Amino acid sequence: MNNETEVQGLRKNTLGVFALVFFVVAAASPLTGIVGGLPIAILSGNGAGMATTYIAASIILGLFSVGYITMSRYVNNTGAFYAYIAAGMGENIGSSASFIALFAYICVQLAVVAMAGFFLSLFVQAHFHLDIPWWILSALSLLLVWVMSVRKIEVGGKLLGVLMLCEIAITLVLDGAVLTQTGQPLSFAAFSPSVFLDGNLGIAFVFAIASFIGFESTAIYGEECREPEKTIPRATLISLVVIALFFCFSAWCLSQVYPASEIKAIAARDPGNFVFTIARQYLGQWSVDVMNVLLITSLFAAALAFHNNISRYIFSVARDGLIWQELCAVHEQNGTPHNACHVHSVIMLLLIIGFGAAGLDPILAVFSFGSAIATLCILLLQAGVSLAVILYFRRQPRHQESQLNTLYIPVASLLTMGATVLLVMNNLTALTGSDSSVVDIIPVLIVLVIPLGYMWSKYKLKHKKRAWA
Repeated sequence: MNNETEVQGLRKNTLGVFALVFFVVAAASPLTGIVGGLPIAILSGNGAGMATTYIAASIILGLFSVGYITMSRYVNNTGAFYAYIAAGMGENIGSSASFIALFAYICVQLAVVAMAGFFLSLFVQAHFHLDIPWWILSALSLLLVWVMSVRKIEVGGKLLGVLMLCEIAITLVLDGAVLTQTGQPLSFAAFSPSVFLDGNLGIAFVFAIASFIGFESTAIYGEECREPEKTIPRATLISLVVIALFFCFSAWCLSQVYPASEIKAIAARDPGNFVFTIARQYLGQWSVDVMNVLLITSLFAAALAFHNNISRYIFSVARDGLIWQELCAVHEQNGTPHNACHVHSVIMLLLIIGFGAAGLDPILAVFSFGSAIATLCILLLQAGVSLAVILYFRRQPRHQESQLNTLYIPVASLLTMGATVLLVMNNLTALTGSDSSVVDIIPVLIVLVIPLGYMWSKYKLKHKKRAWA
């Protein structure tokens, strides 16, 4: 191992704006959100009004982005949430944030890998008549992700770009077919207040917010960007706009197929095939086959994106001395945090194999609970960052930023994020699709992680002081 490489850290000047956008949008897994999330949101939420709900969610996340982007100009650290909260609220609270962030990203990666294994199992069974358990295929997917994550970061960026463009392309082809073949005037009822407010707006909003998970990860790659003070803000805003427009436009297009008053009931009949049925009707069976393949690659792309996020969080936490410092070693040729990749890949493999051995359902148990935990954790961290921005700039009287960006908008973000956290907690049953009492444990788990991170940081700081003495 080249020690000089380790000191220098991650490979500099590697990623541009579009590479970052690919990582972020891939993590949002657009096709999975349309095929899997949108039908559930329609039947459980506000029906055709979901198109407007995505825009409302993006506005709230836009408020958060203002403070987040402003902070990125002053704190350039691959720890992102952890680094920002530590800068604004202190090392110990920052440690709690790092534990929550790792918990969130590990849960969401487990969720997407489990879903990938499930759909791979169905695909292999349908086309090759082989009955392979989902967890074996999930483990094989993880092995491929492991190999890709150790390679140069731009290699993964190019792959994610190709996969992301393919899944967006097939969805837009379907959208175009619906708009040109409906044979009736286009309806804009989805944007009317009466449709938007119809049904359970809370559940609709929870699903909309969950569709944006991963958009905040631009700052994680700050140390590997070219001109991070420009690249991160641009990539964050572009990603937010792309995700919002994609989901809003696709939801509106698909709502043209059925009357707004009937779409909830139609989606409820067979939510798993809601989008596939429309694709078969307007494009033919070939489109369903293509979408099934791209659904799997979409989940693989998301798994790779979150895998990179986790590795860089572990790298950052290890570099700050909170965990075993060998985990901040950097690959001599590739400039990637390879030790962090190796350790967390092994942990993920053991968890997936354990879930398989325990007979857990990949969708009803692993995916639903993993995505619910991740959504709640990320929202909590976003609220924490908004508060950290306010506190950080209050202690920096000579900064050149306006109060609009450092106080007023972050306060608005803190309030809306806090309200969203409460909204998610009140709708966890809908988000997980389970009425089990286990759902009530999710907030408890997250609450337990906070003091654990705080006490661990206090312990490590005390240990450092003893070593210096």
